[in-house]
Amino acid sequence: MAHNKLSQTASFIAVKFYGLTLNPQIGKNFDSSIKDFYEKVVQFLPKHLSWYHNALRSPFWRKLFIASEELLLPGDLMHIICRKYYVTQCVDEAIKNGCEQIVIIGAGVDHLGVYSASKGLEAFEIETPFMVQTKNQFLKVNDLSSSNLHLCPLDVTKKRMSQVLAEHPSFDSSKQTAFVAEGFFDYLTETDARNVCSEIATLCPSNTLITTFFSLDELNAFHRFSFKSGVRLVGESVKLSLNKKSFLSLLDDFEYKTEKVLSYQEMKSDLVESSGLELPVLKGFYVIKASVKKDRKHSPCS
Repeated sequence: MAHNKLSQTASFIAVKFYGLTLNPQIGKNFDSSIKDFYEKVVQFLPKHLSWYHNALRSPFWRKLFIASEELLLPGDLMHIICRKYYVTQCVDEAIKNGCEQIVIIGAGVDHLGVYSASKGLEAFEIETPFMVQTKNQFLKVNDLSSSNLHLCPLDVTKKRMSQVLAEHPSFDSSKQTAFVAEGFFDYLTETDARNVCSEIATLCPSNTLITTFFSLDELNAFHRFSFKSGVRLVGESVKLSLNKKSFLSLLDDFEYKTEKVLSYQEMKSDLVESSGLELPVLKGFYVIKASVKKDRKHSPCS
């Protein structure tokens, strides 16, 4: 994806989340501030996307929207609800356990920066310069700016993430930090994924990593094709050719202790079924929470 364009992936996730949470059975699981945030995002998007704001308020169009999405890739819609719900839950757990600052990598138009800043944390959103400019406009228009919220533009051709954060006057590498990489690693090569893990581990020795992961080998051939085609249609591509076991092994290489691996089956039986819905969660989707091992003996970069 070009760095001077709005992320279509992030935009469509916001649209789908907004539309789905208009259903009271789903919306009841989210704080009103989060739902209001995404409604404002959809209204702010360009016209070819903002029209969804009124269209999805109609139960008829929502049902048609869900039916068409489920036909091509069953579980894709509920995976969006689950990723927002469980990632936010993991952030809340991190805060409860003493997290002092949060870094959202590839933040897009996500709510977590505003959400965390409202709870008194120093929040850092890492994104392309164009997306940072767009997000700043959105925050100002909707009076959501905060002295605790820092949007950090990153041009990967000029700087590394660790350099951007290390140079930021509000970032403190000695603080207990949560790094959130929601829908991020799947779009990296394995080499780039390792570089990011290395940067995080060496920049901030006391940290928790909250991430999502798609183990595409668990999808059948048609659904795997649908998933990859959908990603390509919005100008991106899935590059990380690892399954769940290999990805967890990668994290272990950087001395992360896996604390939670939530599977799509668990999410369905917990959140989705408790909401009274008979919809699947996309196979192969996981939410993972891992922390740096306290007995780490060496830097993974050494």
